[in-house]
Amino acid sequence: MSIEIPDPRFRLAASQVLDERSTQITVLSRGVLDVTDTNPASQLWQASRRLRAAMEIFRPCLSRNDYRAGRGEARRIGRVVGARRDADVMIASWEEIGAEMSPAEADGISRLVDQLRRQQAAANRELAQVVHGRRIQAFRVTFEEIADAAVGTEAADRADEYRPVEALPPETVALVLKRLDRLRASAPKGVETGEVEDLRKMGIGAERLRYALELTGDALGTQAHTARRAARGLQEILGQIRDCGISVPPGRELTSELEGEDVRTMVERSRGNRELDPVLVQAAPNRAAYRGLELGIIHLVAKQKLLHERLKRLWLEQSRQGVWVALETSLKVES
Repeated sequence: MSIEIPDPRFRLAASQVLDERSTQITVLSRGVLDVTDTNPASQLWQASRRLRAAMEIFRPCLSRNDYRAGRGEARRIGRVVGARRDADVMIASWEEIGAEMSPAEADGISRLVDQLRRQQAAANRELAQVVHGRRIQAFRVTFEEIADAAVGTEAADRADEYRPVEALPPETVALVLKRLDRLRASAPKGVETGEVEDLRKMGIGAERLRYALELTGDALGTQAHTARRAARGLQEILGQIRDCGISVPPGRELTSELEGEDVRTMVERSRGNRELDPVLVQAAPNRAAYRGLELGIIHLVAKQKLLHERLKRLWLEQSRQGVWVALETSLKVES
């Protein structure tokens, strides 16, 4: 049974948003397995994250079972399509770098891309199990039931034009404030250190605050809309940093493998000799291949550093403008 809240418009908004966002996932799932066009996978991944955020915002309208079921569905789709998206991103990054190299140096990158395509295919097989006809139909039915229960009326009532929410229940205001606190707590370390884990936490904070403000900004006012745009700017830069970061480890792993092959080759060619002839360095079969990979890694790390500098400047600018303090003040007035 749904929990009663003061403003029925909030219940109607919950029903409309959950219906619209689950429908979007259903539509995007139809073309997501085509690896020649990676946009649907990226869009589906984002849609799953936004659906999960909507479940959290509208939790006061939902029973415990509906909330758990809906959040579980959104997380399951997000996890699987996220793995496919990551493979897509890594392939695109390395192909772009390889296009600027000589054929010999690009050989190592071609080998890496072949490995990543196998990873992509494995992720696609798992994704196919999630988006096939019966499974996605069950997903759709689940969310139709959740949306109906949220509003407490017939589904036809949701066909009306979406009306912005003008009043929020205390639980929702508290959730947005929690999202703001999480971003502000994680940002100093992420901005200062540039470490992977610190930036990951900051990225999650920016994403969750942005998606929360998408649904509550009309009730919270101008400060919320300003903060939503600011969080989006942070999220975009942090996403690009993450995409560079996930592309580096596969390059390092293959480089290590190729170097190991060359070590074994040189040892084999030197059997029977007391010393290793330095001239054998010139005969290392993979030397050009891992040179290309190492240059690619340098490119990705340099790009990360440039993006991190942009992140520092953006965070400083937002802080000086008082974006986060203004939002905090607005939320405390509402609570």
